[in-house]
Amino acid sequence: MAASLPPIVRERAAGRCEYCRLPQAATSIPFEIDHIISRKHGGPTVASNLANACWYCNSFKGSDLAGLDPLTRKLTRLFNPRRHKWTHHFRYDGAALIGRTSIGRTTIRVLQINCEEALTLRESLIAEGLF
Repeated sequence: MAASLPPIVRERAAGRCEYCRLPQAATSIPFEIDHIISRKHGGPTVASNLANACWYCNSFKGSDLAGLDPLTRKLTRLFNPRRHKWTHHFRYDGAALIGRTSIGRTTIRVLQINCEEALTLRESLIAEGLF
């Protein structure tokens, strides 16, 4: 990856994970640059195909492009930070991320955004006024 790309991606994301919105400042684990469409599926290494992702989201996403919507059980594409508006697909209810659409629900499920560890971390960040 060209050295010029990570700063572009991180600045565009304003220091947050583009999937769950966790602030980089809230964790000592460095965020990763995610290929939204993985190289495995022909995704290029260009700014328009890269996202700032926390370790949790990126490790569960892997090379996935889609998953089953937990409500409809239909195959649904995952949230694409370059093409979709975050607030259209997601909202927070306390520490829990809620999917407003099939894309939101599917992304939450595949990336395990509401796993126990993530909920505990977000609850503590909310209590400290950091999230």
